[in-house]
Amino acid sequence: MTLSCVRGHPNERRRMPADAPRPADRGQHCDDSGDECTLGTMVAVLAVKRLGDAKSRLVSTMSDDAAHDGQTSDGQTSGREIAADSAPATLSPAQRERLRADPGAFVLAMLADTIATLHEAGIRDVVVVTPDHRVRERAQQLAAHVVDEPSDVAGDLNAAYALGAATARTRWPAHRQVLIVQADLPAAQPTSLREIVDAAVERGESMVTDRAGTGTSLLLRPMTAHELPRFGPDSAAAHRAAGVVELDPEHLLWPDVRTDVDTVGDLIAALRLGVGEHTRSVLGDVRIPGATASGVGEQSDAS
Repeated sequence: MTLSCVRGHPNERRRMPADAPRPADRGQHCDDSGDECTLGTMVAVLAVKRLGDAKSRLVSTMSDDAAHDGQTSDGQTSGREIAADSAPATLSPAQRERLRADPGAFVLAMLADTIATLHEAGIRDVVVVTPDHRVRERAQQLAAHVVDEPSDVAGDLNAAYALGAATARTRWPAHRQVLIVQADLPAAQPTSLREIVDAAVERGESMVTDRAGTGTSLLLRPMTAHELPRFGPDSAAAHRAAGVVELDPEHLLWPDVRTDVDTVGDLIAALRLGVGEHTRSVLGDVRIPGATASGVGEQSDAS
C-alpha cells in the first residue's frame, strides 16, 4: 500500500490518541489580525550552514539498510517508530539519486517550505543567518531578511541564532518575541505553529522538542533575551536546565513541527505527514513504498 504525501491529504493529518491533551482554543492571540496579535509581534530566526556541508548525515544514511524507517544512522531501532505494525519503507531509487546529486537543493526546498509555513501562520518577519550565497538568494526571494554569517561565527549555531536575534531587535524594536526555529521542517503546518504560540503565551521562554525528545525543534523567547540558546547535542535537556518550559512534555502534539530532517528515517516520517510543495518538487516521486496510513503522525525515529 502506498501513501500519497501531498500535504493536506485526509490520511496525512496528524492523529492523536483519544486521551491526548488538546491545546486550549485559540483566543484573540492569533485570531486577531491587528498589531496586537502575538504572531504579528514575533520574528522568526533561522540559521543555515554552507550548502557544501549540508545534510551530510542524510546522505550517509541513504543505503537501503539504513533507509528503513524506525532505524537510526547506526542501524539501531530508535524510540520514535511511526507505528509498530507499519511496513518498512525506503526512499525510491529516483529520490535517493536526486538527494545525492544536489543535497543543497533539498536544503533550499525545506527552507522554502519552512518559511512559507511561518508566513502562512502569521509570522511576517523572518531572519535567515547564513554564509552561503545560494541560501542568501533563496531567502531573499522568500521575503526574509538575510544576515551574512561572519567568519568568527562560522559553525557556531547558537552564535548564529544570537546574531539573528540581535539583528531582529534592531530592525523591529517594537516586536516582543523571537521564535528560533530549525530550517528543515518541511512537514510543519501553520495551524500547529499557531497552537504552539498560543500555548506559550505568558509562559515565558518555551520550547517544542524533536520527535526523540532530545533535540529542540523550536524555541520561543522574549526579544529582550540576550543569552545564547543551547542548541546542539541533548539541547532539550540543556534548555530545560536553563529554565525553558517544555510545551507538551508528553510529546503527544505537533508531530509535524517535531520532524526536522537529518536522516532518511526523518525524511520518510516527514513524507508520511505530508511535506510542502518545494520539498515535493525536489524529490519528484512523492509516494513512499510500503507506508501505511495507520501510523501517520505518531512518534518516529530520532534526528
